[in-house]
Formats: sequence, C-alpha cells, structure tokens
Amino acid sequence: MSDTQREALRQQALAEINLLDTPPEREFDALAKVAQRMLGTGMSSITLVAPERQWFKARCGPLAAETQRAQAFCPIVFETEEPLIVADTSLDPRFATSLFVTGAPHIRYYAGVPVRVRRADGDRVTVGTLCVLDEQPRDTTPVDLELLTELASVAEALIEARTLALCAAKTAEEHRMAVERLERERRQFKRAEGMADMGSYRYDIEKRSVAWSDGVFAIHELPVGDGKPTGDIMGALLEPDRTTFRTAVMRTLDTGEPFELEADLLTAKGNDRRVRCSCEIELAKGKPAALIGLIQDITEQHRLETRLRHQARTDDLTQLANRAEFHRLLDARLHEARAANGDVGVLLIDLDGFKGVNDALGHAAGDAVLRLVADRLRSSSYERWLPARLGGDEFAVVVPTDLGRADLDRMVRRLLHDLEIVMDGQGHIARVTGTIGIAWSSEALHDRERVLRHADAALYAAKRTRKGTAQTYQLTGPPRQVA
Repeated sequence: MSDTQREALRQQALAEINLLDTPPEREFDALAKVAQRMLGTGMSSITLVAPERQWFKARCGPLAAETQRAQAFCPIVFETEEPLIVADTSLDPRFATSLFVTGAPHIRYYAGVPVRVRRADGDRVTVGTLCVLDEQPRDTTPVDLELLTELASVAEALIEARTLALCAAKTAEEHRMAVERLERERRQFKRAEGMADMGSYRYDIEKRSVAWSDGVFAIHELPVGDGKPTGDIMGALLEPDRTTFRTAVMRTLDTGEPFELEADLLTAKGNDRRVRCSCEIELAKGKPAALIGLIQDITEQHRLETRLRHQARTDDLTQLANRAEFHRLLDARLHEARAANGDVGVLLIDLDGFKGVNDALGHAAGDAVLRLVADRLRSSSYERWLPARLGGDEFAVVVPTDLGRADLDRMVRRLLHDLEIVMDGQGHIARVTGTIGIAWSSEALHDRERVLRHADAALYAAKRTRKGTAQTYQLTGPPRQVA
C-alpha cells in the first residue's frame, strides 16, 4: 500500500470514529493529566491528525486547541505509525527550526506513541497520538516508553467504547436508550460537581477562630450555619494527612510561604472524601492576621485518576500487574536490595501446552487457564509474592527479599504442582504445566535487564531438559535443577 493510500485509510478511520472537533470529555482530559503527572512533563496531549491540521482532544499545559500539521511532531508518529522520541529538539535537524520549537510553546522534548483504532475488517489504523512534551530537554527511559504505550492503550479503549456507543445508538432502540442513559448520568454528574465542590476558610490568628464558606460546609456534609464551624479545618482530616497539614501550617506561619496539598477527609456523615487544600497568610498592616485558603472536593477526579493508573498498570484479563508495572516493582526491590546488601529472587514462568488448550477447547478455555494461574499465584501459599503477567502465557514473580534460596526451592516445587492444570470439554482434554526459570539479583549486580536474562536462560535450560520443571541460573556451570 502506498503512502497516499495509507494516509487516505487513516483519514477515513478518523472520520469513522466521529471524534474530531468534539467538546471536551472528562475521561480524555483525565488521561492526558495522568500522562503528564506520571512522566513529569510540562505538557501532554491526546492528538488527532487531520489532513491540514492537528487537533487536541485533550491537552495539558500551554498548548493551543489546534495547530497546523506542518513542522509539528505528532504527524510524524501518525505517518510512520511508530513511537517518536526527541530528547532535545534544538539538536535535531528535523525540528530545530520548527515554529513550535523557536516560538510558543518552545518545545525542547517530545515523546509520542500512536493511538490506533480497530476497524470492522480487523485492521488497526493510527488516528492520532498520546504524547508528552516539555520546555526542557530530557532523556526517556524504557519504562517511560512502556508506560506511555500502556496509557495509549487506555486512550484506544476510551475511543473504542465511545465509538461503540455511537454505533449502538444508530442500530437499535435499546442501544439508543443506553447511550441516552449514559449521557443523562454524565449531565447529572456535571450538575453535582457544580454544586459547591469548593469552599474557602479563614482562621483569625489573634482570635483563634475559624470561619467557613457555604462550600466548606457542603464538603463536610454539614448544614450551613452562620459561617462558624463546630471544629477546625484539621479535625476531619485523616492521619497521616492531618499531621502533614499541621506541619505545613506551622511552616507557613514561620516562613510566610503558602502551600497546597491533597488529603483524605472524613465527613460528618462518615463519608470519605479526597480534598485539595491550600493555605496562605493574610497580612494586616504588614503583620500576619489570618490564615486563608481553599478546600476543593476532588474525590471523583482522584478516583478516576486512580482507576486509570490501575488500568495502565494492570493486565485486564488476569488483574495481575502488567509488564510495565512488573518492571517498576522489580526496580524498586532491586534498589532496596542493593542498599541493604540483600538478594532478590525472580521467577519467569512459561506455560507448557497452552496452545493446545486454545486449539482444542477454544480461546475462552485458554483465558480461563490464564485466570486460574493468576489466582494460584495470588493464593495465600505465596504471600508477599509480586506476580505479573508479561504477556501471552508468560508470567513473572518477584519473591520477598527475606526468602532464602532453600525456602524458595521448596515453594517452587509446590508451585510446579499448582501449575498443573487439566481442562476438558467438547470431547477433548488438554493439560497445562509450567516451566520455571529462577535467578538471583546478587549474581546480576542487581541489574534488572541482567537478572531477567539470567532467569530467561534458566527457563529455557529447564525446557530443554524437561518441561514442567524448574532450574536456577548459576554464574558458573549449568543451571541447577530445582524440581
């Protein structure tokens, strides 16, 4: 297929999802904000690329609603359908003279990955990008790229869900009613959000009295009185946030510097809230007279961001950690082990006979096997293990740092037994076992890539010997047979 034909296919797919030039939507805005916060950049966007322009479905930072396509970064990801990383735009001849580099928003760093949609024929076509940008050059780690790719998959899921809802509205009355119900619930949510979800307070330093606006009473689920609450601002905050808030207030009184923080709050009706609090000093005749600030109910936003972070870090089928989250957890354990001169054990697990389950019993049975394996890895027998699904029929585990090699060998023998699964149906029987490769971080200098290579080498050594067994990597000599 020529470049012209591929471009026409992408533009057709973009038109089919009916997303270009639509109003802001909370889910997409929250996803862009999660990408910005998790990768620590000044800007982020979910971008759709039209023939002559690029348009932002969601954006964070000093980005216009849309820009011309020429000299922009996202169209390159759109056209190549591959990730693009530019550590320093001023050093890249493709972008050094771009209007977006030499002028506002002065982009010096860019990282973007494709956002694709699946068409009726099964072909996945790029319609835009998920990207993060910054005014300062920076390096991108493999974990950053993996995280950005996982967040792009969430964007794809949001687009797919939205597209399915629109299609359903056109094909059947039942679907139309479902879409209307979703839209009604969204309007109800927006109205509820607009009902005093923010309030102000003032603490008189000399009188030691506090006054609340009506909005603060609403957040605390208290009846609005004469502005005088029965308790102080900190009384409803939960620990450790109460201590953090008190410490910040004392620092503001000492230094005059304002602060802003998020905290958990328990309302008068016993309901949990997530709030954002700010505080600064009010001066009178050059002297501190009061502490003033705002309290905003961000419960729904916090829950949505938490849910999106969970989706970005979790394998949807098994609800185990996904590959990117496994790497993050392993890096943390390796850092702890390096600091404490300890040792971390890593297991790589490959299921034997899994393809036979799919071939003989169907993919639903294969999915059931994967969920069963996940349940067994989460069982109390393997308490404090950190299991993950890396993809397909591959799993991995980080074992507790205080688990010795002899104890791990004993538990691995039990795990091999737990991974023996027999599935039957439709007149067929399929058997699945697990083969395990084990490696220890001390023999890999606590380096993630090296310890995973060691575990992988032990895994395939075990497979060559006999499937359904386990071997431990050794620096010298062949891998040691465990069971």
